Amino acid sequence: METDPADGRNGIVPMRFIYRSAEWYERLYPQAAQWAEDCFRLVHRFAERRPRSILDIGCGTGLALARFAGPDVERCGIDALPVMVKAARQRNPDATIGFGDMRDLHLGRRFDAVIMLGGVFSHAKTNEDVRRTMRVLAEHTHPGAVLVIEGINPCALLSGAAGRRSWSIDVEAHSNSYRGDAEISTDLPNSLFHLKRTWSIDDEVVEVENSDHRFMLPLEMEAHLNHHGFSLVGFADNGQLRPSDMSGPRAWSVAIRNAD
Repeated sequence: METDPADGRNGIVPMRFIYRSAEWYERLYPQAAQWAEDCFRLVHRFAERRPRSILDIGCGTGLALARFAGPDVERCGIDALPVMVKAARQRNPDATIGFGDMRDLHLGRRFDAVIMLGGVFSHAKTNEDVRRTMRVLAEHTHPGAVLVIEGINPCALLSGAAGRRSWSIDVEAHSNSYRGDAEISTDLPNSLFHLKRTWSIDDEVVEVENSDHRFMLPLEMEAHLNHHGFSLVGFADNGQLRPSDMSGPRAWSVAIRNAD
């Protein structure tokens, strides 16, 4: 599981300003706790039996792993960023957590459930990245295992239902008041959206971060999953998989691993 984290990038996720510390990340994404709760409920809803082993790919600060904690539940997590691995280990001292790249992970075992929350899957930017990541998911799931993937909803993004393509947030941290101005643009030929976020203190820019993310519409996601041995059982803009017009900001995909 361990790879060289020396530069903090691991070839898949840039060491962006939002990952400067676990505390900072959780202030920016307080909804991550709800993502963990929704994921827990979805896994148990679709599992053939109560899951005894969980793999969280891109585990972040370990919120979802903590939600699955139990005396007979084996929990594993990987992340590409040292700051996230450290935080996840502190929150889950009895879990196995290490550095890893979702495109090139070989743990030599399978799990009852694999989860990817917070837009982790969108870091598979190219078709080759997607193929490699899907192979990893297939390699690490038992027949009947539940796969949960959550991230930005491309249906709302492309249709304009998501509303504004720019927004601002204010965060108090480290004795400073930060303002983050974000803009999203799309690269349609390459199925990417570009996120630019400018951080300021008292109108003085302290950091500009840029990142590209893959978007995948429901039928494309289903085709990739089918090709790698999964059956899509739900795609929705909410963590309960309620029928909707797909206008919500987040998308949830749930799939079941087919028999070998």
